[in-house]
Amino acid sequence: MRVRPRHLLLGVTVALTLACTATSPAESPPAPLDRYLIAGDRAFPTGLAYDPATGHYFVGSAASGALYRGHIDQPEVELFSPDGTDGRALTSGMTLDSAGRLFVNGASSNTTRIYDSGNAELLAELRGLDGGFINEVSIAEDGSAYVTDSFLPVIYRITESDGRWQMEPWLDVAGTAIDWVHGQHNLNGILAVGRYLLSVQSNTGQLWRIDRSTREVVEVDTEPLPSGDALISDDGQRVFVTQGNLYAAGDQEPRVAVLEMSENLTRARIVDSLVPPDGFRHPSQAALTGQGRILVVNSQYNRFVSGQAPQLPFTISSVPIAD
Repeated sequence: MRVRPRHLLLGVTVALTLACTATSPAESPPAPLDRYLIAGDRAFPTGLAYDPATGHYFVGSAASGALYRGHIDQPEVELFSPDGTDGRALTSGMTLDSAGRLFVNGASSNTTRIYDSGNAELLAELRGLDGGFINEVSIAEDGSAYVTDSFLPVIYRITESDGRWQMEPWLDVAGTAIDWVHGQHNLNGILAVGRYLLSVQSNTGQLWRIDRSTREVVEVDTEPLPSGDALISDDGQRVFVTQGNLYAAGDQEPRVAVLEMSENLTRARIVDSLVPPDGFRHPSQAALTGQGRILVVNSQYNRFVSGQAPQLPFTISSVPIAD
């Protein structure tokens, strides 16, 4: 038997490896998921907070205090913090700040709880006025948080100094141009954009601009956005508004309206309407992933408040958006 020199064998091996590498197609990234599943027949998901650094998102329940965590590459969520933890009985709007702290609003429990998003440690529990409905929250560029109360005419401001948190009424909405209707969901989604806040009034569909320095409130000139819920943006000039059916005409299709804002945020026009192929089920909060997609919670909140059985399973939609 003839034995080839070792250096020749190594050369043949390297050559074959290079040839295979050159002819093999490059591995393509996995296709993005179109939806995510939340187990249970009473989950009724509502709030959503997304962490672009990790790809994780957090979801709360309108029917309980359960908090869930998912990842954009995984089809199902996991339980992050059980119902009843820290006294949580229900949740509403959520967000993450730049330090990774998770703000969880408590709807009619009139609370905002702040957590470490890594280990679910409670950092603060804050309380609003009795009889309110602590709904949505947005973080301004100075780190302060602004919170809507949908049942009481007030916007709260949350600040932190040396680990001490404070939540105070910041704006008396009754003293502004906003026409408040008691007993209905009024101000809902809120978005901090530079020196301003934007907030949508669910029951009337009006969009409002609020100056954080002067607290002046002016109506944004745009077509009505009935049942407007979440407000999110990637640059302050393009704003996404989720719309369900709670205060809309019965034939309005639930959607995400895409608004193009004027530079001073006093005018807006709807330039697109996002609807997945299987439709939305009363979309509530949403988040941009930074990967050309928007996550939208199918809350079925309209069924929850009317006592109707939900359409299972509960889901979060992932919808592509134009650049």
